[in-house]
Amino acid sequence: MPSDQRIKAAGADNLDVLSAVWILSCIDENPILTYEGISSRLGLPEAFDIRGLVRGRRELFRPGVLESRLDAWKRQMISGRSLPSWISEISDAEERKAAINAITRNDVFRNQFRASPEAPKSDVQIIDWGLNHIERLRKFAIEEKEARSKKWSTVIIPLASLLLAFVSVIGTTWVQWSSIREQRELKRYEVSFKPRQEAYTAFMSSFTNAFLYADTSDRDRLDGAIARMESSYYLFEPFLPEEARRSVYEEFNSFIGLCNKLLEASRASPSRRDNPSDEFTVKFAKSKTFFRRNLYQALFLDADNRM
Repeated sequence: MPSDQRIKAAGADNLDVLSAVWILSCIDENPILTYEGISSRLGLPEAFDIRGLVRGRRELFRPGVLESRLDAWKRQMISGRSLPSWISEISDAEERKAAINAITRNDVFRNQFRASPEAPKSDVQIIDWGLNHIERLRKFAIEEKEARSKKWSTVIIPLASLLLAFVSVIGTTWVQWSSIREQRELKRYEVSFKPRQEAYTAFMSSFTNAFLYADTSDRDRLDGAIARMESSYYLFEPFLPEEARRSVYEEFNSFIGLCNKLLEASRASPSRRDNPSDEFTVKFAKSKTFFRRNLYQALFLDADNRM
């Protein structure tokens, strides 16, 4: 197992267990220990990985044992000698023998300093060395934890704050850009669309009134309506392309001529107003269609595409 994984296996809580296992391996009468016996003596939960803990610290423990030594120990246990506590607690002789025979070399380990047969208990210097080594592991684990915490406080959190600030700047920039765009569209409406709209509305309204005044032989109001049409025309004329200006102005002059003729005809024959197919009414409808189609197209559709 790599060293970094061993440290994780012997984390801050497991190091206390590791110290206890080390002491037991140093002072036990039998140099061969079983994982089952250690778990039983320390009261460890079944889920605790005592094998991984021991095997992860090869500088302290030596997993396994020669088959010949294991068989010799088994014979001793069957004869009632060198029994681990968890074996001796099995009261039934057959069950005890079966438990002994079930032990394999993967179920046992030894202290690195008690590897030989009949190895004596470790002296105080060896015990202290192991405990000091485990304490160094504990210190290293604490320092590693503090380093991770420091990394969070000095690198990750500032980076997260920087990212948050960056997102905030982007958001603010987007809001400002959207506001500028809305203001630009509003300004465009004020300086471009609105004047065209108002001029077009006034022109078409005066157009209809002019025809009505001509039809009722009202010269003064007719002249006023035509004057308003002309004023409206000059308001939207800058927004028209050359061809549209020429055609609209020609139609406008043609409409003025139509109104003058209608005024004279109305004075001469007032009864003609009752005829819906009157030539003046037909020409008025055609002129109105021209303005609504061509003038509207030039002012609002083609003009927007040119901007």
